[in-house]
Amino acid sequence: MSEGVPSSLVASVGIGLQFLAMAQVDGLSGLWPVALSRAVSVVVIAVVLAPYGACWTMPTGAWAAAVAAGMVGTAAIVLYLEATTRQLTAVATVLSSLYPAVPVVLALLLLGERLNRRQVLGLVCAASAIGLIALH
Repeated sequence: MSEGVPSSLVASVGIGLQFLAMAQVDGLSGLWPVALSRAVSVVVIAVVLAPYGACWTMPTGAWAAAVAAGMVGTAAIVLYLEATTRQLTAVATVLSSLYPAVPVVLALLLLGERLNRRQVLGLVCAASAIGLIALH
């Protein structure tokens, strides 16, 4: 098993919990639930990284990229909440399930990574599942 698999599974559980929690948010709550969600995610990351003695310093460009990623993630959560408030839950859920595709596409395009047959099969199965959910 790859070294990153346990971390990926923990991250997936975290994202699932976040979506479950956000599904409980009333549409009239404003942006406070989003702000709380983002703050909790930073605390959880800090707690998870603390035992590793992770360094908190990064080059300026890396900090800028991290802040930009956080802003995009926050915008995505706000748009998800807006969609669910407007009774577009089925569409929002299918579109949000595409989040793992973004790093894969970026890795292929920007890092020149190559996929093996198992990975291609996994991506085809995931895309098929999303298509089937959208048709339902």
